[in-house]
Amino acid sequence: MQIKKAILLFTAFGILNNPDVLSQSQTYTATDGSYVEVRGTSTLHDWSMRSEVLTSEVEFATGNGEPESIESVVFIVQKVTLESDNARLHRMAHEEMDADNYPEISFESAGTDISWINDHTFRATAEGDLTVSGVTRRINVEATCANEGELLICTGAKDLRMTDFDIDPPRLFLGTLRTHDEITVEFRMMYAR
Repeated sequence: MQIKKAILLFTAFGILNNPDVLSQSQTYTATDGSYVEVRGTSTLHDWSMRSEVLTSEVEFATGNGEPESIESVVFIVQKVTLESDNARLHRMAHEEMDADNYPEISFESAGTDISWINDHTFRATAEGDLTVSGVTRRINVEATCANEGELLICTGAKDLRMTDFDIDPPRLFLGTLRTHDEITVEFRMMYAR
């Protein structure tokens, strides 16, 4: 009888001290179809640069197979993959962002809560560090995520200023065409488990 009690206590102690038994996590990885797009304006027209070559992972704490909170977010895009219809514009943007010395743009975030909108859709705000050209700033990024079959599709946008990252807005044609400091970064991430 005492042996059974000892085994039961030992088992209960082991379960309570093993976080993997009490909580589970699930990692989602970005797949084809994901993209990030930088949009801005200039003295002449609107412009955009887009990349579909990126890496991203989101780790969720789950309960009953559904995400309950975000444990971490990692997002990386190579600057040279950001391209526009105007080759000269994106070449100058790569120079201003010092793509040779700082080839990556990255965002890393630790845990955040999520709020469910309905059975298939939730909203999340990730607070984390955005690093561009060697300059890191703490930002909040909001996303709306929807379960669509085997995929989790997250969309959102974030307004930023280039000068906050020590980037001079590109100028063309001897300064007659100037891009404005304000930009919007839009994303559509397609995650698979």
